[in-house]
Amino acid sequence: MSILKRLVDYLAPAGFILAIGAIVWARFTPFGHPLPGGLRPWLIAAAALVLVHLILRWEDATRYLGVRQVKYGTNTFVLVVVVLLILGGVNYLVNRHTKRIDLTKNQRYSLAEQTKKVVQGLESEVTITYFQRERDMDEGRDRLREYEALSDRLKVEFVDPVKNPTRAQAFDITTVPTLILQRGERRERISSVSEQDITNALIKVTREGSKTVCFVEGEGERSTEDSAERGYSGAKSALTDSQYEVESLFLLREKTVPEKCTVVVVAGPEKDLTPEAISPLREYVRGGGKLLAMVEPEFKESYPNLVGLLEEWNIQAGNDVVVDISGVGQIFGASELAPLVMDYPSHEITRDFRVMTLFAGARSMQAGEGSVEGVTAQNLARTSEQSWAETTLKTEGALEYEEDSDRLGPISLAAVATVKGEAPASSEDEGEADEAKQDEGSEEAKETEKEKAPEGRVVAVGDADFASNQLLGFQGNQDFFLNVVAWLAEDADLISVRPKEPENQSLFLSRQVQQNVAWVALVILPLIFVVAGVVTWWRRR
Repeated sequence: MSILKRLVDYLAPAGFILAIGAIVWARFTPFGHPLPGGLRPWLIAAAALVLVHLILRWEDATRYLGVRQVKYGTNTFVLVVVVLLILGGVNYLVNRHTKRIDLTKNQRYSLAEQTKKVVQGLESEVTITYFQRERDMDEGRDRLREYEALSDRLKVEFVDPVKNPTRAQAFDITTVPTLILQRGERRERISSVSEQDITNALIKVTREGSKTVCFVEGEGERSTEDSAERGYSGAKSALTDSQYEVESLFLLREKTVPEKCTVVVVAGPEKDLTPEAISPLREYVRGGGKLLAMVEPEFKESYPNLVGLLEEWNIQAGNDVVVDISGVGQIFGASELAPLVMDYPSHEITRDFRVMTLFAGARSMQAGEGSVEGVTAQNLARTSEQSWAETTLKTEGALEYEEDSDRLGPISLAAVATVKGEAPASSEDEGEADEAKQDEGSEEAKETEKEKAPEGRVVAVGDADFASNQLLGFQGNQDFFLNVVAWLAEDADLISVRPKEPENQSLFLSRQVQQNVAWVALVILPLIFVVAGVVTWWRRR
């Protein structure tokens, strides 16, 4: 019997030794082989040995500790178990129903709205194979898991090229990180785990065909090859990233808008467009074409032909310049002639758009108060009430609001119009038209005619600087420009706030400041606790 008691006494020490040995083996693998069965069963066995020891020697334990200590110990043990059960239950629920709150600036750990639209709109399966060393895979794994959670059609595979060289050779992987995005036979390769690059690659691999944005040239319009502040090379790069083709269009030579042009852009011409250039644009929109016109204030030149064309679509370009005295623009180093916009009337282009846009030297551009048959127009972006449309155009001297001639804000700087064209004529259409005439009240006939008529789209902006290299990177300027193009090109999934690269938020401290921080953290704060402890001890002495 005494031998049995001695064996029982060794159970708890054996359990502790077993637990420590298992942890050391699992951590350092001293024999070159992983711990058989993993760490968990060994720890369970160690805990069981300690528990059996306590149960068999319970009377001795209570006698040694005393009834009171055992009672308090039992209560504490029960409370600990209850707390652990509660925490376990909460963690289980959180794991099954994930809800993340991103409190960082610019939501750097949350996917952008465009990413969500693109992934959730997938119509076929896309696979992403992420090649990276296991030790460096955490950042990419976390981001790609967020992508995968958005759609069942997106599958992600993580591959360490060192552990799986055959898989790496199949994709010709020579550097890491490398991501391979594949849909059917189409494949894209990128070497970055940034959200911007991944989403752009997804757009490229899922889009069928290509769409072309044509920039009109010939009257001093902004050039997509110009990298200066007034140039549009940044706009071209942004369009290319969104998988649009960008080309130039010389209307006086072409005489008509080519069929390949999905969207035509007139970007702030220095001279008015000639009638020979206006006519192709008119016919283009009437036939269902899409036009973005950016018309600058008439400081030196007037644009009667271009302004008149916009009036045909019930868009009025004011002979003025917009002044903003709210002071918000001045915070960003802009003048009073650079109005800031934070008010966007409801439209597909600006849906859920809650970022600022900045314009420079802008004229008013608004939907006409009257109506034009077959045209639906509305305002798109408005300034604050602390602004006005200055009709006395001048380049020097202070600008002051004159109640008799100026128009008080909010002032619209952009307007949009949809233009119903004529239905294409054919023998069948003529027959249907005759039937429709016989029954003018037939709603079905009206709907048939409406569906066959092409819909032209026009967006007019009273400024071209907002999309220039100088201002494109400001807050929502690039998103506004790309949303306009996407709406014109009928790419609804691309209308959103796009992912942006996280800002560098490094904090650089001078040597003196670093020394001050070290003194506070290593000397002053510990000394305060020591003094407080000594004072407390002295009072209780």
